[in-house]
Amino acid sequence: MKPIPSFRAAHLMPYIDFLLKVGAPVERGLCRAKLPTQLREHPDAYLPQIPTLSFLKEISRNEGIEDFGVQVLQGLMMKDFSEPFVIAASVSPTLKTTLDKFRELVHLEDNYLSVWITAAGTTARLHIVNSFALESQDLHYEDWNEIMVLIAIVRTFAGQTWVPEEIGLRSYIPPGRFTSEQFPNTHFVVGQDAAGITLPLELLSRPPLIQAVQMNAGDTPDLEPAIHTESAQDFPASLKRVLAPYLGDGYPEVQLAAELAGTSVRTLQRRLQQYNTNYSELIKQTRFEVASRLLRNTDEKIIDIAYELGYEDPAHFTRAFGQLTGVSPSEYRRQRCPQ
Repeated sequence: MKPIPSFRAAHLMPYIDFLLKVGAPVERGLCRAKLPTQLREHPDAYLPQIPTLSFLKEISRNEGIEDFGVQVLQGLMMKDFSEPFVIAASVSPTLKTTLDKFRELVHLEDNYLSVWITAAGTTARLHIVNSFALESQDLHYEDWNEIMVLIAIVRTFAGQTWVPEEIGLRSYIPPGRFTSEQFPNTHFVVGQDAAGITLPLELLSRPPLIQAVQMNAGDTPDLEPAIHTESAQDFPASLKRVLAPYLGDGYPEVQLAAELAGTSVRTLQRRLQQYNTNYSELIKQTRFEVASRLLRNTDEKIIDIAYELGYEDPAHFTRAFGQLTGVSPSEYRRQRCPQ
């Protein structure tokens, strides 16, 4: 069984903000798509790709929103990407080095995404593709999410009004009126092997016009841990990744996990057995990984962490954590975060 396609929750936030402004029934739509509803405080959580695309497709159709992705992501900027990439971009001298870092760290945005650059004459092409199969309408949404990400990166170096000479789409769905108005002089090509944009080759050597974040002189960020961060390329890791944001809604039932994996409960359990684990152990490990990260990296109260992990009684969290680590959550925090 292949890993579950997933992406950072931060990329859904602009859509939710847009929908709330137009009065769309966001929470009902999230529930219908079986997506977690407590997302705003967790931009670095990971959401399952397929249910999210279904949510966007259904709610935009019901609300009559044309060219949804382009409307929402016009204001996308590099500061909205994962922190390791934003930090790397802040010390990258050119667009080319920034794109190289994006290629290295793109798994932090989406575990199926690949990026590369080709050049011919005086033109460069940025290619971006998700390597899992999608239906035509879902592919259309995914194309524009990917295209707007590339445009956001290039605009940091070329200015916020910059537009590509050409946009290539995997989908055969042509751009709508809103998109054509935003890119009046851009040539659109459909049915491509990968989404992509073209730009003058000389742009690759340009320095940034703005910095994604301000770095102090002499700062040299350590990016090796991020480059080698777990990219959820095996099935259990990908399942833990997408189940984590559901914990706040209570214990995620195995039926939900099977739906996210696109399989039956029996097949899911059999697949986990092949990795020498089972569903209850996987949830236990997911809770521990989330808890340990929150204990190390935040000052959240332990009682709040317990509720965030779906425990109705904080004492149950303390007991379960102690069984795994041999220490209480508060002692774990003291050991790893000395004053």
